[in-house]
Amino acid sequence: MCWQCDSIGDVEDRREIDPAIETATQECLGRRRVSRRNLLRGGLGLLAWPVVQACATVPVTGRSQLRLISEQEEAQIGVAAFNELRQKEVRERRLLTERDDPAAHAWVKGVTDRVIWASGLGSRYRWEYMIINAPKTVNAAAIAGGRIMVYTGILPVARDDAGLATIIGHEVGHVMAHHTAERISQNELVNLAAVAAGTAGVSNVTMAALGLGAQVGFLLPYSRAQESEADHIGLLLMAKAGYDPRESVGLWQRMAQSGGGRPPEFLSTHPNPETRIVNLQGWMPQAWQYFQNNSLPLPSLR
Repeated sequence: MCWQCDSIGDVEDRREIDPAIETATQECLGRRRVSRRNLLRGGLGLLAWPVVQACATVPVTGRSQLRLISEQEEAQIGVAAFNELRQKEVRERRLLTERDDPAAHAWVKGVTDRVIWASGLGSRYRWEYMIINAPKTVNAAAIAGGRIMVYTGILPVARDDAGLATIIGHEVGHVMAHHTAERISQNELVNLAAVAAGTAGVSNVTMAALGLGAQVGFLLPYSRAQESEADHIGLLLMAKAGYDPRESVGLWQRMAQSGGGRPPEFLSTHPNPETRIVNLQGWMPQAWQYFQNNSLPLPSLR
């Protein structure tokens, strides 16, 4: 479940978020971004500078991550991308308003409010969500700045409050972990490396091989790690919000049953459902503590 999701559903629905993020990134950061070519003229050693200067720590898990943009810039990008996507859904008459389906909105809002409370980020962002009428798309997504998208195809799979809390917890986990900023930063590094290779006169065949290597060896493993991290954070959030974390396993069992053929895990943006279930079961004792006592502070926030 995310913007680059290879889960079940319409291919266009799974690809539409990336261009919106890229457009928003260009609009929000374009004026101050250093030209890649100018950066290379200054010496390839400068590429190490932002890496050293932009190390951050993910809340809850404590993982070190690369962030080349500030939290304020990340949120600005997320809000701009979300607004663009919402306008697109309005034009295509797929935005499901509260008037269209008050029950669906009451369900999503009720669970979302509780999970956001558990995250402690209720006042940091002006949280918004939209429900998209796409019955064949079994997906949800989150963007920085407290923006969540839910496709109607995932609601029958969620089935109940705990199932929906598993999904929403995962999405709020992406926001808490600043995965939008991290992915923008990773893509920028890969693009800089490609420019460096081109400047050095690397052949097209070698460039293609390098691009495949970056995708399979760098971007996809990081994407899977971020998805697992969102699963971990989301499990604690749903438990702290009062939803039985054991029900998360049932959600992923239903996701596995509702899916068709999936690519091998090493070629996927996401861990397989079976991997996710094993991970969730490993984190369950920790989550159970929050289910029994929701006054416990989240890890690293003590």
